[in-house]
Amino acid sequence: MGHGHQVTKKGDAMSNGYEAFRRAIEHSFPGGFTLRDEANAIVACAFRNGPIEDLHAGKPSELLENPELSRITDDEMKKIMLNACLCVEKLLREKQEDPGSYYQKIMEYNLQYCRNWDR
Repeated sequence: MGHGHQVTKKGDAMSNGYEAFRRAIEHSFPGGFTLRDEANAIVACAFRNGPIEDLHAGKPSELLENPELSRITDDEMKKIMLNACLCVEKLLREKQEDPGSYYQKIMEYNLQYCRNWDR
């Protein structure tokens, strides 16, 4: 009989833990964590702190205002895109192999970098 009581307590604790988790998600992501929230975090992860940051960190230039001039070289674009693909591949692999870890990471990334983005 004592064993059954422990299972109930454990079940209650898990239920309470899940409910607290659900409330935290709802508080941080009203309406739930959507595909758009996930996409925002993936894009931020794929491009933030990568080669594009090196270009963004430079000083503004009047030349950048002229739409007839290129703002980025083919080699820079290739480097940015390959870096993004590698990052997305790692995220998708983690989503497949360890979904809990993936969603924790992607939600934290969204909260840190995407709070002011469109949902």
